Amino acid sequence: MRFELALALFAASIVAAAGCSSGGADDASREDDVRPVERAILGAARPYNPDRSLDGKKDALDASQKARREVAWKAMAKILRDRNVADDGVEVDGKRAKIPAFRTWYGKDDYERMFAKLYGEHGKQARVAKKAFTNAQIDAVMDWNASDRGSWGDAQFEERLQQIDSRAAAQGLGGNARVSYSTGAVRHMLKNWAPLTKCARGELADDPKAEPAKAANFAPCLNDEFPKDAAVIKAAWLRSDFGLKVPVRPTDAASIRARFEGSVDEGGWGKGDANEASPEESSIYTVKMSDGSSFRMPALHLVTKELREWLWITIWWSPEPDTDFGADRPAEIGRLGGPWKNYKMCVVTGYEEKDPDPTGGFPKGPGSLGDALAATYQGVGAPSWCSNQYIERGAHNAQTNCIGCHQHAGTSLRSEAILADPVAFPELGRTKVRKNFPADYVFAAMSPPESLAQIMQAQVEHYATIDR
Repeated sequence: MRFELALALFAASIVAAAGCSSGGADDASREDDVRPVERAILGAARPYNPDRSLDGKKDALDASQKARREVAWKAMAKILRDRNVADDGVEVDGKRAKIPAFRTWYGKDDYERMFAKLYGEHGKQARVAKKAFTNAQIDAVMDWNASDRGSWGDAQFEERLQQIDSRAAAQGLGGNARVSYSTGAVRHMLKNWAPLTKCARGELADDPKAEPAKAANFAPCLNDEFPKDAAVIKAAWLRSDFGLKVPVRPTDAASIRARFEGSVDEGGWGKGDANEASPEESSIYTVKMSDGSSFRMPALHLVTKELREWLWITIWWSPEPDTDFGADRPAEIGRLGGPWKNYKMCVVTGYEEKDPDPTGGFPKGPGSLGDALAATYQGVGAPSWCSNQYIERGAHNAQTNCIGCHQHAGTSLRSEAILADPVAFPELGRTKVRKNFPADYVFAAMSPPESLAQIMQAQVEHYATIDR
């Protein structure tokens, strides 16, 4: 297998954030980008503030479902907390407009703009030498990206500001892209443009059994692994106008067990068997785009590099939010206000489940979290589990654990191939089969639809003709 650009572009269908998903249930519009005008209103992305002590607690987290869930809820609280937009003239109901921290994060369009400017201004000598960008260069381009309106004049800018007349319209400033990146993740990929584009050109053979060249770096497509403040979001979006509804599949113990055992929907989340709900904007996170279209966000993945093999968290909206996977939601989430008290959560910290208690120490009984956790429990040392009905689509995707598929990020492997080959990828891809991890578990770095390395490679090829 090689990291071949053409194969990655046309064959890979694993999408860019977390989970063994081959697509998505979302229905994002063509206006998903955070354009220069919206970025100027939002300002720079709010950095993710990691808990740098978590790596030292890895064994304890693996051995306690309760401990890892507490950590996951705390991580979610950090990214869901509202922050002021940069433009202090934007008000909703007479108050400065606010948006959750993760909604200020960078999208593919931000990344493309910043890399194009950095690489173009890098100079022929630095480009030919494949010299990394300095911290000062990256600081400067991030400042530029946060203030440059592009081709938007004052009149157009004011017109865009006037469209922000409701909470949902303010939330729409963050677009409705599937994937977004923390400042730490973006800085690291920009610094590693040379090794990432080398992999995009197919110049590095993939040997999953090869030991890492350096003990401190198991990612061949990067000079160093991602830093602790790196985090990636994948969100699911559903149209909320035209009377469209949200499909809802239960996540109680019996329902989860049926999907996990494969007796329902081939171990997937199905397509036509769900109940439907019409949640109000106050109940589910909702955005209104500048063209007037509205979208609900029924789910999101958050993955952070606080653990070496990442912390894998996913949340989803529920009309019964305080049952099963929402039963332990801390008061901190409720105090955030807005819709977040209506989301449930599961989390993975490793390939194997190490908690000796199937219930994680949580209460048992109808609708309980303890029974829901026990529904996928197979014993100490068996594969872990976590899946989201709005993001993991297709057969067997309700039986996965996020981390298993992501170990193959940076290769041409598709999720369908992983899930269909129990010999090469045991336990539906949930087990660790690699000794190195080409893109450090981040599909977005190499694979469609994000393909950030390919975006950079296009610029490299363009300037290669100029620099001759």
